[in-house]
Formats: sequence, structure tokens, C-alpha cells
Amino acid sequence: MKIRRYVAKNTQEAILKVKMDLGSEALILNTRKIRKKGLLGLFSKPLTEVLAAVDEYGQKPASADQPGPFQSTLSNFAADPAEKEEKITILENKISSIEETLRKICEKVINEGKPAAGKEEQKNLKAGVTEFFYNNLVSNEVDPEIARKVVNAAASRLPASAGVSEMAAQLSGIIAGLLGKPETIKENSEGKPVTVIFVGPTGVGKTTTLAKIAANYLLNRKKSVGLITADTYRIAAVEQLKTYAEILGIPVSVVYTPAEMQEAISQYSDKDLILIDTAGRSHKNKAQFEELKALVAASGADEIYLVLSTTTSWKNCREILKSYSFLRDYKLLFTKTDETPVLGIVLNVRYMTGKSLSYITTGQSVPDDIETVNVDKITKNLIGSYLKDGPS
Repeated sequence: MKIRRYVAKNTQEAILKVKMDLGSEALILNTRKIRKKGLLGLFSKPLTEVLAAVDEYGQKPASADQPGPFQSTLSNFAADPAEKEEKITILENKISSIEETLRKICEKVINEGKPAAGKEEQKNLKAGVTEFFYNNLVSNEVDPEIARKVVNAAASRLPASAGVSEMAAQLSGIIAGLLGKPETIKENSEGKPVTVIFVGPTGVGKTTTLAKIAANYLLNRKKSVGLITADTYRIAAVEQLKTYAEILGIPVSVVYTPAEMQEAISQYSDKDLILIDTAGRSHKNKAQFEELKALVAASGADEIYLVLSTTTSWKNCREILKSYSFLRDYKLLFTKTDETPVLGIVLNVRYMTGKSLSYITTGQSVPDDIETVNVDKITKNLIGSYLKDGPS
């Protein structure tokens, strides 16, 4: 038996390499994510490593003289990764289109074989569809009270004969409206640095998130950045930020008091962006919150971001929001979306606070795993896979 190792950008590409090299009879032994060695690995997306084996006496590995079952048909397809991804997308779209066509044909055949529903039957059908979507929202951890208001609002806009597709489209519009248009860091037209401070409970990933934003502004937007950390409670927190700053080649200051905060900000008056990290505060510790209030006030920040983890339970999240109610204005930033399959907490917090959404983080990679909130994606996550073309 021959065992070989393959490394690619993603699992799909790695499997293609296996099949082209070893043939369709190859056995996948192990799949895992790996990173490039060295400091540059911090700034690159993880690669996929696949360990595969084939019985050398059963089916011979494909070669240039003896192409495998996939080699002849996929040689051109695999030559260009960009072209490969484009063709995969086209195939996926075609499959989705075929599935949708078959679904419509089935619905038509079923409906033609039934007598027209009476008013009472239509009413029951609409109630059933409404309850179906209510249960779906609750299962995605949307607060039951919010879920009920949303589905009732959608149902009130639809005729009695409305089905699943119509309800899904109506819900999509309502939820997208509730989520609103995300707002990210705004540039200062007066030529002064934009000061941004990040606050939030312990363990939500504020420091890593700050590093991602700093790297993005420095590397992609060519802006000068200064870092300040007031996170002097957590072990090695300062060293973590200093490591990121050293890699990026940007300055970082450590402050302990409100006076030091103001001094550090004045030292970065020549920067385009000043990012301030704070210590995670337990929503049960009132004394620590008094210190945080003083630091936030001393910073005079142009923007405040309340960082929350999507893995936090809704019950705990409500307590956290109460603790940070002293903040006059802030934006919502959600982390760890890669660690949970449901995003009901995003809608819950947005509905409860009325504050604008901004960024979400999708992993640990700096600076890649952060993006502006995609309202379409979140809406589909909450409703389910009933919309093929996005909210309408």
C-alpha cells in the first residue's frame, strides 16, 4: 500500500489532487488544517493537508503515460485554481437551479391533483407556515418574543394562500430591515487621527480582533496606525499585542491610568488611526467597571465597539448588555462565528440595543478572518435554506 501526503488551499482541491494522482480507489486516511511555518504563518490562511493511500497491487497511481480516471477529464480544470473555483461555482448554481425547478414541478403536480382549498383550509395552511418559521427562528436561538413578532409581522402582509416561499421572502425583508446597514470605522475628514476603543467581557477576543483591524488598515488601506493597551490585568495580554505590533512594525503604548491614556493618544497625533484595547470586565464586578468608565471617558474616542462572542448564551448576553449600558453610543462587533452554527444572538442584540452592526470575525487568522457584517448571510442563517437568490 502506498501512502502519500497532499497539501492544498482547501479540502476540495486536496481531494482533486488525490484522485488525479492515485485514482478514484484512493482511501482518505486523515484530513487536517495546517499553517505555514514562521511568523508569516500568522498572516496566511490555513492550508488543508490530506493523507491518502492506495493499494499498489489493485489500482496503479496515475502517471503521464497512464492517466487515472480523473486525470484526462480534469487536467485542464485543475491547471488554473481560479478557473477551477469558477467552474465549481457554475456547477453548484446549475445544481441549485435544477433542484428549484424540480421542486416547483412537484408542487404543481401535487396542487393540480387536489381540489381548491377553502378559506378555512387556507387559514390553517398559513398558520402552519407561520408556526414552522417561528420554530425555525427559535431553533436558531432567536429570542422567542422577537421571533413571534417577526413572523406575525410577515404573516400580516401575506394572503391566506401564501406558502413557504412567500413567507420566507417576506421574513427575509423584515429581518434584513431589523439588522440594518452595517457601519465600520469612519475616516476623519479633518486630517486628525480616528480614535477607536474596544470594550467587552472577558474571553471574547478583543485583542486578536484589534490586531486584525490594525493589520487590515496598515497592509490593505496603507494607513498609519498606533496601538494602545489598557489590558494590564490579563496574563501576557500586553505581550500578545506587542508581538502583533512588532510583526506589523507599528508602535504600541501601555497605559494604566486615565492620565496616561490621554498622554498616549497625544503622542499618536500623526497617525491615521488609533486603536485602544481594554481589559475584559466581568459584568458582575462593579469596581472594574468604574475603572473602565474612566478610561473610556479619558480616551475621548470617536468610536466605541462593544465586542461580543456569538457563542455567549442569550441569558448571559442580556446581563452583559445591562452592565455596558453606561456607554452612550457604540457599535456591535461579533466574534467567533466559526464556533457556532446559529446566529440568533446577532438579531437579538441588534433588536434589544438598536445599535449598528459592524464587523464579525470568522476565525483566528490575522488579518484575514474578519469582515463587514453580511446581512444577507445572517438572514439566510436565521431563516434557513428556503431562499435561493437571497432576500427580496
